[in-house]
Amino acid sequence: MKKIVFTLVLICSTTIFSQEKSYELKKVDTSTVAKSKFVPAPYVNYSRSVGFAGGFIPMYMFNLNKKDTISPQSLAGGMAMYSSNKTYFYMGFARLYLFEDTWRITTAGGSGNLNFQIYIGNIYNNYVDYSTGMNFFEGRIQRKFFKKLFAGLAIQYLKFDTRFDDNSNLEIENELFSLGFIADYDLRDNVYYPKKGSITSIEWNSYPTWLGNKSSSNKIDASFNRYKSIRKNRDVLAYRIYGEFGLGNVSFNQETVVGRTDLRGYTQGKYRGKGMMDIQAEYRYNFTKKMGLVGFAGVGTIYGAIDKDNNWDILPSIGTGFRYNVFPSNHMNIGLDVAAGKDDWGIYFRIGEAF
Repeated sequence: MKKIVFTLVLICSTTIFSQEKSYELKKVDTSTVAKSKFVPAPYVNYSRSVGFAGGFIPMYMFNLNKKDTISPQSLAGGMAMYSSNKTYFYMGFARLYLFEDTWRITTAGGSGNLNFQIYIGNIYNNYVDYSTGMNFFEGRIQRKFFKKLFAGLAIQYLKFDTRFDDNSNLEIENELFSLGFIADYDLRDNVYYPKKGSITSIEWNSYPTWLGNKSSSNKIDASFNRYKSIRKNRDVLAYRIYGEFGLGNVSFNQETVVGRTDLRGYTQGKYRGKGMMDIQAEYRYNFTKKMGLVGFAGVGTIYGAIDKDNNWDILPSIGTGFRYNVFPSNHMNIGLDVAAGKDDWGIYFRIGEAF
């Protein structure tokens, strides 16, 4: 199965190379191109289940081609963290924009061990601790096909080894391979800090048995983000509609856990299932060129929960945060959010905005 993943990467690389041969650079004024910049950002986080976490996130923003004044700057970096409950994680990532923003490539890979918990309702009505060792790699490649429509392929490799800390001695091992399709209709004025426009995204990842998966399943993610400039283009009002849908034999490690991607304020892992839907809004107030505040609120729900009493339960989210601009040329921020959910809360470190 690893040969299949490698073949896909090779095909994508060959396609890019063939495009590069026919690509001709235009004569442009390079004085407007933003300079490259390296930022060794710290990482601070708190979760009621993982505890305090610290680490660092070195990031480098750069131009792949200084004569290309149309493509956004590319970003590459890494992350290493360790928490008070002995959770650790390290990874590398890159987001590349090529050939006057005709091609977009995203890749990430890493390893770690998550010490987390799951809520078991009904008679037990308590949390059960578990530990998951993980390794992952994913890659996405998209091409502009029509105006602002970007579409392409995704590949993913995930390996999990989960052990539960109870009397069952239960251990779950998963090795997952996926092929996917992704499409973005991107009308944003800035990919890192949009002040106006919108982006509509859909991603479908399939985990078929012929790729080596023990059972067949599918994951579909769909979202719509809208941005509006406020206060003479200084502030931003943003809102988001999101849905994540698991189909087929969704394994334990494929389940959606509320608080990981959407709906800040949930850190105990109580709400998890095959999928979720939510809507949220955020106001981004910039009181100086380098610093700002955000306020956000949202509501969502899940389905296919292990604890059936949680199905279609209303899950609110509200919070605020601080932002500091580390890449002024693109107004890319880092920051901290404090959020509250239903009987839960947490502190979140952010690279960029939530959406």
